[in-house]
Amino acid sequence: MADHKVQHINKELSHINLSEEQSNAAKEILFEFRTQLKEFKKFKDETELKKKDLFLKDYLSIHDIETLDKSVDIMAREIEKNFLTKMHSLLSIDQRISFVKYIDDWEVK
Repeated sequence: MADHKVQHINKELSHINLSEEQSNAAKEILFEFRTQLKEFKKFKDETELKKKDLFLKDYLSIHDIETLDKSVDIMAREIEKNFLTKMHSLLSIDQRISFVKYIDDWEVK
């Protein structure tokens, strides 16, 4: 799914009419974003395993589950903020108007 999402992301940028310079910069931003998404997926999978381990214990700590969930949410938000900040600085106002129409597609889940 992450690879499909990356392919979809690349297609969305084609509608923004990037200059050659912007396109080169966007490729670097997207490469970093894809790398972070792969790391996120691995982290999220590991966190899910930890949650399963917690569930199998004699006592289930809600605090421990919340801590795991928060760690996933924090990582997702950081990746998203990093990406959106870089794209914002790269795009003109008109390009941002086009980009924002699909901003939900960039949400890290």
